[in-house]
Amino acid sequence: MDLTVAGWFIQVIFDKLLSYNLSRWAAARGLGHDMEKLRIALLHIQSILTDAERTHSAGVLKWMPELHDVAYEAEDLLDELEYWRLQQESEAGNSGPLQVMRDVASQASDFLSSRGDTPKKPGTLENSWDRSTKTTFKVLIDRLNQVASGVSGAINIARIEFELNRQHLVVRDANTSSLVQAKIFGRDIEVREMLNFLVRSNNVSKIEVIGVIGMGGIGKTMIAQHVYNDNEVLGYFDSRMWVCVRNQFDEIGITKELLEYVSDGIPECNCRPTNFNVLQTTLEKKIKSRRFLLVLDDVRDDKKRNKLIESERWERLLLPLKSGEEGSKVIVTSQSREVAQLMDANHIIKLEPLRNDDCWSIIKDLALDGANHDNTQFDSIGRKIAKKLKGLPLAAKVVARHLKDKKDVTEWGEILRRNNIWDEIMPILALGFHHLPVHLQRCFAYCSIFPKGWLFELEQIVHLWMAQGFIQQQSKRRMEDIGREYMNYLFQRSFFDIQKKGFVTYYVMNDLMHDLAEYVSLDECFRIEEGDTQNIPYTVRHLSIQVCCISRLNEMTRYKNLRTLILFGGMPSSFDSTILEDIIKGLRSIRVLDLSPCKLEKFPDGLAKCFHIRYLNLSSTTTVFPEFLYKLYHLQVLNLLGCRFKILPYNINNLVNLRHLIAGHHVIASIEKVGRLKCLQTLPTFKVSKELGCQINQLSDMRELQGTLHIKNIENIENSDEARMAMLDQKEHITGLQLTWESVRSNVDEQRENEVLERLRPHQNLGRLDIVGWMGTKSPSWIGSSTVWLENLEVLYISGCKAWESLPPLGQLPLLKILWLQRMQTVKNVGPEVYGNSTEVFPWLQELVLDEIPELENWSWNKETLRMPNLHSIIVKDCNKLEEIPPLPSLLTELTVARKGFWLPHQHQSKMALSSSSVSSFCIYNCPLLVANFSSPTREEVRESFSSLANLNTDDMSVLKLPLIKERLCTLRNLDIQECSEVSDFSAEEEEHFKMLSSLQGLCISGCANLKSVPVGLHGLESLEKLILWNCPEIYSLPVNGLPQSLRVLEINPCHPLLKDKCRKADGDYWPKIVHVSWIEIDGERVKNI
Repeated sequence: MDLTVAGWFIQVIFDKLLSYNLSRWAAARGLGHDMEKLRIALLHIQSILTDAERTHSAGVLKWMPELHDVAYEAEDLLDELEYWRLQQESEAGNSGPLQVMRDVASQASDFLSSRGDTPKKPGTLENSWDRSTKTTFKVLIDRLNQVASGVSGAINIARIEFELNRQHLVVRDANTSSLVQAKIFGRDIEVREMLNFLVRSNNVSKIEVIGVIGMGGIGKTMIAQHVYNDNEVLGYFDSRMWVCVRNQFDEIGITKELLEYVSDGIPECNCRPTNFNVLQTTLEKKIKSRRFLLVLDDVRDDKKRNKLIESERWERLLLPLKSGEEGSKVIVTSQSREVAQLMDANHIIKLEPLRNDDCWSIIKDLALDGANHDNTQFDSIGRKIAKKLKGLPLAAKVVARHLKDKKDVTEWGEILRRNNIWDEIMPILALGFHHLPVHLQRCFAYCSIFPKGWLFELEQIVHLWMAQGFIQQQSKRRMEDIGREYMNYLFQRSFFDIQKKGFVTYYVMNDLMHDLAEYVSLDECFRIEEGDTQNIPYTVRHLSIQVCCISRLNEMTRYKNLRTLILFGGMPSSFDSTILEDIIKGLRSIRVLDLSPCKLEKFPDGLAKCFHIRYLNLSSTTTVFPEFLYKLYHLQVLNLLGCRFKILPYNINNLVNLRHLIAGHHVIASIEKVGRLKCLQTLPTFKVSKELGCQINQLSDMRELQGTLHIKNIENIENSDEARMAMLDQKEHITGLQLTWESVRSNVDEQRENEVLERLRPHQNLGRLDIVGWMGTKSPSWIGSSTVWLENLEVLYISGCKAWESLPPLGQLPLLKILWLQRMQTVKNVGPEVYGNSTEVFPWLQELVLDEIPELENWSWNKETLRMPNLHSIIVKDCNKLEEIPPLPSLLTELTVARKGFWLPHQHQSKMALSSSSVSSFCIYNCPLLVANFSSPTREEVRESFSSLANLNTDDMSVLKLPLIKERLCTLRNLDIQECSEVSDFSAEEEEHFKMLSSLQGLCISGCANLKSVPVGLHGLESLEKLILWNCPEIYSLPVNGLPQSLRVLEINPCHPLLKDKCRKADGDYWPKIVHVSWIEIDGERVKNI
């Protein structure tokens, strides 16, 4: 722990000490005087550490391990006191206050004695506990004062040494524009990209900026130097300027440097006025009408300054440069992507580690002067050395310096075998790390306990940081949100990369960053993997271990200060769970415990004494719930996923600090009096009951809930006053709300239904709302008022609301994207009352579904006055009385009509307005009348509406011969034929239709139970890539002429036994006809996968 980290940690402890609830409780226990003494000792050490940061004394650093230990002990003590306070608060309702205090005192006294802090003395339990605690305070304060005294002495000695040696102080040189290395390796693409950017002219007056970002030592300055001195660049720009910015943002100093360049380096620039405005005016005049290139090297963001202020400072500094000629450019090099974005970079290049061959080229160029030695041993050893450098140009240069005077292969071999190659490199890499805020330094270093290549899930790593206290509460902001910002900060500065797998985004450290994390973790973090033989340092606080190596922890008494224990990897068959009992018994300071790889019949009893624990992962470990869990009052994250618990015990609600319970939805829904878990953020389902502890008022104080909340059995809410107690409008983090009433009910009180829904008004941040089974008749004011309440609503799903006659003006919801109306038995009209008064209704609506609205007779709007500019999908199902549909929007691309859809007699055909739409996907199921209508001569504008048809789904083969479909068969890309159970063979006419599908890429035939063969002319469809046959068990043959050579995917499931036999790999009759297909799957088994 260095001085900066120590100061930060002391402040964290100080904040805990000043906690209002803990201070009051401690004072009531007679510990107020002890708390005050500790406060004074912490203030003293804080002031001394502030002094010490200015001295950089080795003598001061010698005291850091001692301060480290005592600081952790102080935090543990305060944490323990808070634990006893929480226990007393939790159990006060179950016993008399005096009995509770005695129970707490007894447990606390046992615990403190077991820590070895004090011996037990005779007397009452309360007195014994008080004496133990007071003694612990005294020992702690004495140690803090001892450290303070030692640090003060070291500071005084350091000051004397500083005065004596001041003249010998060395300041790190700034980077310059001069080429240190004439050749550049492995960056040809980046160099060309930068040169193209620099010497092009886009005829824009704005100065263009290119950012070069990457980790320290990756070669940002080198590549900037290379292009800065390129002949093409020299000829293109009138002036070139190079400023190394580094730590200090000195507006006047930077402006003076720029003036020197444009004044041809005249020394008198240094004597010019220091007035910033005068300097800027002079620079503007000098730069006017010049095409310039400016390099701002090693720009670092100001971690203490607001980003907006930082942006304004840079804009003000560079304002005079706007007078430059068109084509002027700025190069910014930085470790931070945010810096490049702050400078409004038009283009950003991120430098990745070099290939091993490129590192070898650098070594060969610098160590051997580029000579091509014939000795293959040189080449072999050199490449092995390069492989160890992990693509870092800086490392290649350092190694080359060591090899330069060594011309013997044996000496090169010694360098290869050395383990201290990185001793000179890591301190340079660590410069970027030390520039991080202290809390981020701790977050980054902590990640070294995970193996290389580990995929970090954002939520998991944030929970771990939170458990260790690395994330500090800021005002009313949630720690999880702050933690996500931490990770983004580290990602922006190249400490992490992003890797996507499917729809999931992970963060990952490259090997070099992982090595840096291990280097800076200062023996606090350690990892044991299979094959490791290193000794575990006694100073370790955070440990991860592969399960197969767990026997190495048989002496856990040495590691009693452990705060993290994470087991990973598969569990060996010989795993002895009793080892865990001994291990956990000594973990009295543990904050994070992950036992997820272990299968346990019984939980270690020692876990009940882990009073500090915040994060506990027991996923897939057991089927027996550990009864003692309810006493782990500090617990923030509990993972029980896969533990097969049907219900949780009632006292789980004692975990008042629990923020994340990761378990099955039904398990979480079983918690009684869940309202006591005020910090809980995830409650997927809440079932309303009239029983005590399951009423809607349990939600009152659960204001941290986030994500989707499903409230079931709302019919059990007695009245509107009870409904109001849910306080849904105060739950700002809930983005999805499902309100569900039991569908089968009798004697429904419509007035009560209306009042209850009115009082269940959600927060304005809501993104999705489902109302299911409500039997009211009047729309709630928060949906249907003139003033829009749900201004962020994107999805509205209303289903089974059988008495809801008149819909509110949903068209005024400004962000609504999906509207689903289903099983609305009494709705007759969708017209002006739904759209509202605005001319642009549903401005963002993309999908509209009308499903099973049997009484719907009128659906209309005036196309000339009402616009739905983004509507592209309409689905109409089971609206049997609907005689016409309104003019379809111009952007409509998907139209689905199913289960009779709308009624469209011949005499109403002229009312069907499709003229301005361009449908690319058309689904039509069980609509014989509509098919009959389309069979008659069709107006030109209706035919034009299907001119872009590319996807057709139907259950009626006669659809293919409809004029407006038939003439589009040649451009159709996907055809899906479903549930044609009456079809056994394709007719000659249908076979001809299939031959017309010259552009078809995908053909899916499903649910055709009696179909015996596929179209015979498939071999002629030269664009066909995918053929899917699902639930067509009677198909026993493929076309005689085979399948087209373009086919890439063939799936048959289930498959007729005869067809399966003929498709058998190698010797089946059909195998020569399908051998060219890359992916073949039959009966769910992959026959071929290339």
